[in-house]
Amino acid sequence: MEKITSGQIKQALARKHGDREFFLTEVKNGPSNVATGELLIFDAVAIYKSWSRPQIRGYEIKVSRSDFLRDAKYSQYLTYCHEFYFVTPTGMVQRQEVEENIGLIWYNPSTGSLTTKKKAIWRNIEIDPLMLLYIIMNRLDSDRLPFYSSKAEYWRDWYDNKISNRELGYHVRSKLLEKLREVEREKDELDSLRRYQEAYEKVRDVMRKHGIRAWTNNADNVLDEALSAPYPKELDTIRDQLSDALRSIDMLKWKGGSQPE
Repeated sequence: MEKITSGQIKQALARKHGDREFFLTEVKNGPSNVATGELLIFDAVAIYKSWSRPQIRGYEIKVSRSDFLRDAKYSQYLTYCHEFYFVTPTGMVQRQEVEENIGLIWYNPSTGSLTTKKKAIWRNIEIDPLMLLYIIMNRLDSDRLPFYSSKAEYWRDWYDNKISNRELGYHVRSKLLEKLREVEREKDELDSLRRYQEAYEKVRDVMRKHGIRAWTNNADNVLDEALSAPYPKELDTIRDQLSDALRSIDMLKWKGGSQPE
């Protein structure tokens, strides 16, 4: 079974809410440096854009059965949102396992779609000002990778081809893209150096074949000296001697009754 990540579900929730609502991920119930009791972190929050009836919808994402069963603090989230939902892979949690006032949404990885299996009961709450303060600050955080609680989770999805090139261009900052281009340039340079190295190895093999021995740091000088050496006169003497020997052999053959070649 394909492993489903919370990042995939967060992207599906973002598509669901579109431009009609503010959608954020990893939302705290207040600034970290303010005493608000126990710090809570929503996996995702959607806020309906309305002056007369603003609505906060909180999401808790569970991608494993064991994580759902051991969650004992989800009830604390209810005071901060008008509706609260669990979002899980299809079939992982059944509607009867969720409390009456809490909703359940299934995520289908094959289609990327969301199906509401149990609608949450709307509750009239007083919106927490500290949570709103955090949301404002969170929207101004340009370094945060949307839909992911950590960069490690983002890159796992990218490595597993769960993020398209279009989404990659949206999420990865320009500095990182420039670094990738720099790495590509360095790779091209290394490939060029490798080709030069292979050519040098071939030349060195030819030199060894002809008895020219040289170390790497002086190979050019040794090769230049070998190619610049004058034509040895002894070769002319050997050539003349070989020619005389061939003529003598031909004469002997002729005297023996065969025509010289």
